[in-house]
Amino acid sequence: MFPQLQRLRWANLSKSNLLEVTAHLSMLIVPNKADDELARRFDILILKYQLALLTTTYRTDQYIKKISTTAQALLKKQNIPAIALQVLLLNELQSTTFWAAVNVNRLEHVRVSLRDLIKYLDKEKQVNVITTFEDDLVPTYTNLQSYKDRVEAYIRNHKDHLVIHKLKTNKPITETELNVLEEILFDGKTIGTQQDYIEHYGDKPLGEFIRSIVGLDIGAAQEAFADFIQAGNLRADQLTFINSIISYLTTNGTIDKKMLFEPPFTNLHDQSLFGIFDDIAVTQVIKLIDTVNHNAWGISAVA
Repeated sequence: MFPQLQRLRWANLSKSNLLEVTAHLSMLIVPNKADDELARRFDILILKYQLALLTTTYRTDQYIKKISTTAQALLKKQNIPAIALQVLLLNELQSTTFWAAVNVNRLEHVRVSLRDLIKYLDKEKQVNVITTFEDDLVPTYTNLQSYKDRVEAYIRNHKDHLVIHKLKTNKPITETELNVLEEILFDGKTIGTQQDYIEHYGDKPLGEFIRSIVGLDIGAAQEAFADFIQAGNLRADQLTFINSIISYLTTNGTIDKKMLFEPPFTNLHDQSLFGIFDDIAVTQVIKLIDTVNHNAWGISAVA
């Protein structure tokens, strides 16, 4: 009797039922019983990244990190013939060029090519330890996470901090404001030290680093190029190129001008902006990019 009632319910779904199915069930992947669990987990990872690209709702750094780390681990297993066949792709996944031009179709290629290789990765081994004493030490944030995880988590969780918010919205920051950030992020206790930062991120300016985590607000990125767009009477290809810059800044916060000569910026013309704009417009675009970058570096970096 109960199964019959269930079938009747499915045959007469209400609007609220349909909304619930759409919200909670529509994205579920029906597993193949022959599939390896790790392969299915990789499918989910790629699916989440594809959804993030399509909706632009979420930052994609976390997915890039997981996929590239997986590829790096697989490269250590090149003696396995199936992995050896994918060495070219695995190496591509280590490059910024690949991720700058990534799209849903390329991610699907990655999924199909690598999902059956995940089973070759070494499984983490955990040792069970039984103790008969009470630990009176309270685990701290520092103990539980690596420096990289701590500092990036702090920045993401404090986007409303005055200076971080100014960096995200392309407002110039002062040297004093940079010092405030240094006191917070280099406290030597909760997050880490300046030496930790240097070991992980080298000489990257702190403001640029923060921008790379929180990105640039899309409204601020559009505003930075608004006058150029309105005054230029731009062609379709020129407008597409500027929108590519805006999209890149929204995700990455700043842009190294060398990136302008790599995909996706060479997709429209192999000479990038030099093949799309005249010399005067090229100079204007470069100045606008410099301004956005300098606003992340602070006064001391611009001088």
